[in-house]
This record gives sequence, structure tokens and C-alpha cells, in this order.
Amino acid sequence: MKRGWAVLSSAALLVVPIMLSSGSAAASQYGQLEGSTANALLRQSTNNGPADTSAQITLFVGFNFQVPSNMPTLSQYIQDTETPGNAYFHKFLTKSEFASYYAPSSSQVSAMLNYLAQYNIVPVTVNGKAVQYAMGINVTGSVGNVEKAFDVSINNYTSGGRSFIANNQNPSLPLSYTFNGTSYNLQALVSGVAGMTTYNAITTHVQQQQNVSNLDSQSGPVGYSPQQMATAYDATPLLNSSITGKGVTIGVATLASFVPSDASYFWKYYGIKREGTLSEVGVDGQSTTASGKGLGGSETSLDVERSGAMAPGANIIVYEAPNTNPGFIDLYDAVATQDQVQVMTTSWGEAEFFVPFSYAYLLNQAFMQGAAEGITMMAASGDYGAYDGYPSDKNLAVDSPASSPDILAAGGTTLPMVSSKPNANPITPGSSESGVIPIPGGTIAMTGEQGWGWQYLLPYYANFGVRTQSQWQRDIYPVGSTGGYSALWTSGSPDGASALYSWWQSGTGQSGARGVPDVALNADPFTGYAIYDTNSVYTTPSNGWTNGWGGTSFAAPQWAGIVALLDQYLGGAQGLINPALYATAKDGGFHSITQGNNWYYNAGPGWNAVTGLGTPDVYDLAKSLAQWNNG
Repeated sequence: MKRGWAVLSSAALLVVPIMLSSGSAAASQYGQLEGSTANALLRQSTNNGPADTSAQITLFVGFNFQVPSNMPTLSQYIQDTETPGNAYFHKFLTKSEFASYYAPSSSQVSAMLNYLAQYNIVPVTVNGKAVQYAMGINVTGSVGNVEKAFDVSINNYTSGGRSFIANNQNPSLPLSYTFNGTSYNLQALVSGVAGMTTYNAITTHVQQQQNVSNLDSQSGPVGYSPQQMATAYDATPLLNSSITGKGVTIGVATLASFVPSDASYFWKYYGIKREGTLSEVGVDGQSTTASGKGLGGSETSLDVERSGAMAPGANIIVYEAPNTNPGFIDLYDAVATQDQVQVMTTSWGEAEFFVPFSYAYLLNQAFMQGAAEGITMMAASGDYGAYDGYPSDKNLAVDSPASSPDILAAGGTTLPMVSSKPNANPITPGSSESGVIPIPGGTIAMTGEQGWGWQYLLPYYANFGVRTQSQWQRDIYPVGSTGGYSALWTSGSPDGASALYSWWQSGTGQSGARGVPDVALNADPFTGYAIYDTNSVYTTPSNGWTNGWGGTSFAAPQWAGIVALLDQYLGGAQGLINPALYATAKDGGFHSITQGNNWYYNAGPGWNAVTGLGTPDVYDLAKSLAQWNNG
């Protein structure tokens, strides 16, 4: 079957005409957009004085959800769609219905644009169309005009050798702005503004073995195959009964382009009989042609390869956006606004340390829109154990957007092999079976599947050519499954943020804070995977295999494939599947991980801050969810 490699047009845009007319606002009637300053980052940065006022910057201006007269609030509606027996249970909205109920009106958006136009801040356009999504729009203007329009100071900063600009106070907008004879509260209309701070720590969540010299000579893949993962996590019974994800579309949300034929070769090599199509979307005019070599392209390759292998019947749309702060928001807004997928996976993120609350909220707005439309969105939890901001921040921290309340966060485990032979089978998850972990010059014995953290490597520093254990700890600390408790999404956050997750997440051990991750899957590079990427710095066009890889980047896309199987088995999209997973975990469907740690938190019975609810038994999980859906 011929695969669809066609590059689709830029993400669906809502075009709002700019009707310039006289607008007015009393100078004293302004209100702040709270939580819009990266205070933690600025505290460790050096202020080098005012930014160049003539420099051009791009902003994402987000809008608050509207409260319809004939529908619940959006947060309540999402809860209703995930409550069996409720009239709205799994009654998901189309993109048009969502816009009509919860998005701002065209007149509200026009009022905001008219206000900004007075400061020569105008919409960003691609092919003559404004880059606008249901809940926000991109605009551009000079630093000086942005300072005037939002009543802020934007300065030059340095941190860790990196230069950036940032606002050091919350922006403000008029409480009463008259446009075309109508008064608008622009401060209440806007949910946040991203782009005044240009510091960007967004990165992939892939890790490679510390010493891969034993793999360098391999001309083929070394590591777990897709079939081994499907068997280990009990997805094979579904696949053997024609549950392949057919009729489901997976969205891969990424910040780097890839070579689509690499995925095709990967599937062919492993004998995966793909029936689904593959296409690409350039978000904000982003080119989808693979260019520079780096981990970004490999990240996209592995996301497509592994999700498509787990669900060979599912279609895949790869959304590729620029790696900027506004671009990261646009990436998810494009997925939600197009409403073409039922499952989305992303393996990019940054520590909450770098993220002001308003930025996290703008991201979560896209996830809430997706949930209302029936999209199950998931993210890799991160690869720096309990200290996601390390080394910039050495305090306990989790990753954004994995900490978002309306996303499924995938953490990692170590799943030992039955022998040290290359490509050996994994032990049986959930069992007390003994296995081995191959390392340079030997193996490590391990019993059962454990939470991924590299403390188990400490006694073996000599195997890696390291002279002292303290030096080795500096090299491997704190790599592991990122988990813990959100500092952004707590009972003390603005806008009643805790209500967005507290109704479904319980028993996490720390009341009032979002716990991460929710689920897990094998992610340790020493029990890891191969990637096929002919555009990598580690490969050549004639041999695209690169080995020794892991990270929660492998957990998220395989979970995406699993959810695609569940969607087909259960007869439709599941939306925010988190409540169902937490509600049914006690009834089966998960292997509880009771060993291992992430350098601070320990795995243990029930939910834990290393592996969440555990790793899946897909067949049992499908049956448990079917029973739960039926009330």
C-alpha cells in the first residue's frame, strides 16, 4: 500500500480581519496578567540592562475560555465526558462546536488586535493569513512598542552563559477598552502572553548509554524490537485479533523535522505490516524538510517509528513547529484546532523551573481543548529523575508539559533481559523473574522490572573507565524517570488550577499538587532501543541504525500506540483517559513497580513518583476499561 508522504498545509487558521478604528482606554484602568514572569529563572540570572527597543519579537496572546449560557464550564464539561453515566460521557465536541461554546468571539479578538495595532503590533501571517488558533494568536512588534502596550520593562539577561531577554514584571492590559462603540475588558479576555521571555530550555527526552563503544561496530539494531515490547506488555492478543489502531489517527507533536522514509525502513526491517498513512504538517510555516543533524530529528524518527509499530493500523500526522516559546504553544494549539487526531504524543519539554505559570496555563489550554474534542494527549515525563532542572536548578522539580493537568505523563522503567545476548527477550513485566542488564565488560543482575534510575550503576564505575565512584556519580546523576510533584499546578495556583486534576488524581502522597508521572514503560538505555535515522550525526545515509538509546521519549510514543489500540477496541476516542486509568488501576491492567528509584523518590505499591500507576498489561487494561465505560 502506498503511504501518504504529502506535506499538508500550515495548521488550520482562523482569520480575523483587522478593522482599525479609534479605540480608547483610560490610562489608570489597567489590570495585570498574573503569573507571567519567570521569577525563578530571573533570580539566578544577571540583568544586563534594557533590551534593544527596536528589536522585533513574536508574542503568542492567549484568550480565556468563555462561559457559555447553555453548557457547563470547560473544566466541568471535560469532567462530565469522563464520568460514566453522565449525559456528556464521551460526547466529545467537534472543533466548530468547541469554538462556538468556549472560544472568544471575533469581535473580542478584533478589539484586542485593534488595541495592539495602535502600538504597531500586528498579527504574524503565513501565506497571507494570520497565525491564529481557537484560543490565541501570534503577533509581532518591536520591544519598545511591546513595553508600551503591556506596560512592562524588557531587559537583557544572561544565565549559564546564555543570553536572552525577559520581562521582569507582569504585563498589564486595559480593564475597559472601547472598540466600535463597545467596551471590552482586555485583561479578563487574555489568559497570558508568551514570547517576552526568549529563554528556551525545551529539549528532547532521549538518553544514550554512557559508553556505547560496544555497540559502535554493529551494522544493525541492538535493543528491544517492537514485537518484544508488544509481547512484554501484552498488546499481542489485541494485535492478533485485528485490533491494530485502524480508524485512529495519532498526532506526533515535535520541534524537529525527520526523514519519513526512515520510518518506512524501520517498519519494513522489523516486519511491521503498516496499514496506516503518514503525513506531515508544518506549524506556523515551519519547513518539514529534514535539515540539520541532531537529536531533534532522531526524536521525531523514534516517535513515529515506535508509535506506528505499536499501532500498525493507525494513521500518523507529524506536527512540526519552530523551537521557540510561542512555537511550542502553537504546536499543541495546531493539534487541537485542526482536531484531526484522537491521540497525541510529545517527547519535548523543560523543567518547571524555567516556566511561569501563565506559560504552563497556555499550554494546558490546548490540552483542555483536545480533551473536550476527545483527544488523548500524552507527554514524556523527562529523564533527570527527581531533579528535572539539573544542573541549572538543583531542587526537586518535574517537567512541563508532563505536569499539565490535562495530559497523560509517561515515565520510565528498567526492564531487564533474560540473557546478555544482543536483542535478547525482556523478562516478564510484573513478575519476580531474574534478568540481566548488559553494561561494558559485564552484566548486572536485576530481579523484576524496576523504576528507572541509574543509582544501580554506581558500583560499576570501573567498567566505564571511570576512576572513582564520586566522579561516576557526577556523570550519571540524576538520570532517570522524572517524577515528583508540580510546583505550578497546586492548590495555591491561580484560576483554581488544582480543580483541573484533583477530581481524578488521588493517592499521590502529596495533597494539593499534581503528581508526575501517571504511567510508565521501559525507558532505560541499558535495556533500550535502536533508532533508524539516516540524518543523524551518529549514522550515515547508507546505515541509519544508531544504538544504545532510551529515555521517556520511548515511553510516550509507545503509550500513544497503546491508546490507539484501546480506542479501536473500545469503539471510539477516550479523551482525557487519566480518570479511567486511575479508577481501574486496582482492577488490573497495570504492573505495579515496587523497586527502583529516581534519585529521591522510591517506587512502591500503587501510584508512585517514579513510575506512576506502573506499566501496562494492555489486554487486561482493555477489558478493565471496557467494563468501566459501561458503568
